[in-house]
Amino acid sequence: MKHIYASLSAFLLLMISCTTDRDITETIITPDPEAVLVHYWNFNNLPSGNLNDIAPNMTLIAGGASIDYVGTGDGFMDDFSPGYATNARNSDIDGSGIRARNPSNTRDLIIELSTVGFKKPMVQFATARSGSGATTQNYSYTVDGTNYITTALPTTTFTVSEDPTVDLVTLDFTAIPTTDNNANFKVKISFASDAAAGLTGNNRFDNLTMEAIPLTASEPPSALSYNSPNAFTVNAPIIALAPTVTGTVITYTVSPALPDGLSIDAATGIISGTPTALFLEANYTVTAANTAGSTTATLLISVNPVPAASVIHYWNFNALPTGTLTTVDADMSLVTTTTATITYPGTGAGYMDQVTPGSLLNAQNGDLEGLGLRVRNPSNTRTLDIKASTNGYKNIVVKFATEKTGSGATAQNYSYSLDGTTFITTSLPVTTYTPTTEPTFDIVTLDLSAISGVNNNPNFVLRINFGGASASGASGNNRFDNLTIQGNNL
Repeated sequence: MKHIYASLSAFLLLMISCTTDRDITETIITPDPEAVLVHYWNFNNLPSGNLNDIAPNMTLIAGGASIDYVGTGDGFMDDFSPGYATNARNSDIDGSGIRARNPSNTRDLIIELSTVGFKKPMVQFATARSGSGATTQNYSYTVDGTNYITTALPTTTFTVSEDPTVDLVTLDFTAIPTTDNNANFKVKISFASDAAAGLTGNNRFDNLTMEAIPLTASEPPSALSYNSPNAFTVNAPIIALAPTVTGTVITYTVSPALPDGLSIDAATGIISGTPTALFLEANYTVTAANTAGSTTATLLISVNPVPAASVIHYWNFNALPTGTLTTVDADMSLVTTTTATITYPGTGAGYMDQVTPGSLLNAQNGDLEGLGLRVRNPSNTRTLDIKASTNGYKNIVVKFATEKTGSGATAQNYSYSLDGTTFITTSLPVTTYTPTTEPTFDIVTLDLSAISGVNNNPNFVLRINFGGASASGASGNNRFDNLTIQGNNL
């Protein structure tokens, strides 16, 4: 009889060994029965080649999970097959997994795992190594998105088995309350041992899951609201719309799709962006949901054309007196608290005076060409400073007509000041220009609308420096007419 039992045992052992080409080492830790699957990577649909920022195959927190392999050196992350059945969900096949290739001692596997709306997270994954892969995995986590710690983590290091033996690793955060309801929660896997510095070998991962307990599993969110109505301007960044809501929200969605250029953050519900096309006023329904239910809010959004710009300051120069000019006030200004002026400070014999004829280019209000402003050489030791407050206005654009005489300066260089003292060219789309020779005027447009510091600024000054070999001459000049500073009301 003993021989019969021995033979039967051997037969059963043989049958079990033939059912798989992987040996499995598992420490079974059962998640809380209230826990749900929040994030899951089965890795079965990965593209070939180097991989970065791998999104989960399933998640309850849109935009709240990813995997990357960060650091330096030649190590990289790619897929391998076949993967493993260990920890697979939904009857998934073993398919493929990810491979963190050596040298791995200079890189870390970073797993972003938002727990917003959940508590007591538990992370599990199947892992193995190749024969020359790193033998040690070290685990840490961050609750601020930056600083990694091991405080209260039961498992901080693990010796990985060589494929075909597959290990199930469980990282239990259920007793670490700082990982609850945390958008910055991440897990880091670092690699160690002499093999980690090698040029071949890898560590392998499959079926990575995070399970957690919903914070308010029996209570849906309520009282969702946004500021409404909202009239936005095309091609202008909006002030972000943040929701108010009662209760815990796992994800936000919106229907229909927001106007082009606007988006909603699925985790926070914040609507932001820059609308890129005109849209008539329409209703948009935002839904805030958790595992127990949802609530909605309706908001009105329209995207309108850019309002017509106002001419804030204007010099037509038609009333200039004869003789040397030291200060030229604007012919028209909407900002009356200060005076808009043009001066020509510096050293040497250069000076400003009137010139005739001027130009019709950029003339406002049907003005005649009349007179223009002449900036005489030597101009390389002076600057033309246009001081013009933009108080109450934004989207500032400066335009003027300009030309030079045959011996006038061949280069005009542009800069601006936000404090009236320090001059810069930051974000200025045009910083230098070669003026045409008389009798042909051209228009120069300096668009400062993308420079927020120019908006609503009483100290704004535009400066023109003059260059080229002829700028130092004793004769010749540059000429200007119909200078406007335009903007929109704040």
